[in-house]
Amino acid sequence: MLATTSTTTITSDPGILCFHHCNVKVFCFTLPHTCPQCNAPLDADVDADTSADADADPNADLDRGGPRHLLLLPFRLPYPFVRATQHPCAIVLRPSAGDFLNDYNNATDLHIAVTTSGGDIVEFDRFGLRRHRRDDNPTEWRQSLLVGDVPEPWHDFWDEVLQQICAQSVRWSIASYAEESHNCYAFVLAFLQALGHAQLSEAARSKTAFCEQCIVPRTTTAGKYISLYRKIRRSGSYVHRQQAKTRNKTATLTSSSSYSSDINDGVGSRKKVSKKGYSSSSIAGISSRTQPTLCTIEE
Repeated sequence: MLATTSTTTITSDPGILCFHHCNVKVFCFTLPHTCPQCNAPLDADVDADTSADADADPNADLDRGGPRHLLLLPFRLPYPFVRATQHPCAIVLRPSAGDFLNDYNNATDLHIAVTTSGGDIVEFDRFGLRRHRRDDNPTEWRQSLLVGDVPEPWHDFWDEVLQQICAQSVRWSIASYAEESHNCYAFVLAFLQALGHAQLSEAARSKTAFCEQCIVPRTTTAGKYISLYRKIRRSGSYVHRQQAKTRNKTATLTSSSSYSSDINDGVGSRKKVSKKGYSSSSIAGISSRTQPTLCTIEE
């Protein structure tokens, strides 16, 4: 049974917050009045002596059994998803159906597309080659992953090459679409190979290499965020207990270290998935040999 929370739409950042207290990290949508771990008030005052000791040892009050307080100010976790139309000359990725936060799982098919310098979205699927104008603001692309992009000096050339690829109407017709071998992934790789951009185009020479170098890192981060979001949605908060060896290193933590290296209880673990994870109207056609997991969602 899910905890009573406001429903997150597919376009919104739920705003996951993180704070440190009594040697744990707490993740939540709204800061609680008391710590979920020790039930101490989070705004508890400490006397002058305790404050002075805390300056020397931030864990002194914990050892003494005295009042507990926030070791660092709360920070908001970076939201991994973007609105595709707001990122020109980019490769973008989304679930074939639904959205990442609420619908994505370990076997979900993914769909990949290209944006123009003006923010239009060009995609190839069973309906053939399609272009969505930026002003139309397509709903299904409002929660996407940014797989890669190019700097502004490349924008004109990007549009020129994309136009040349799209002009091959027979190649990208409805009749030519094949779920496993000639799909959205084939379209994007064909474009990147023609583009000649050092990093993106080199990776795009191989379906497997592009997946490993450009897609897996993005989906791994997204998978951790999704798992964390669903844990908080169920329980109202999630408490991560730090290992003892990291206890005295909390003062060096910044928001940039985030949740990706902290939640090590399986949220981002890797396991084998079936070829289905690359098929349907998604990044299909990768060879049948064992592939890297896009990401693992822990429910």
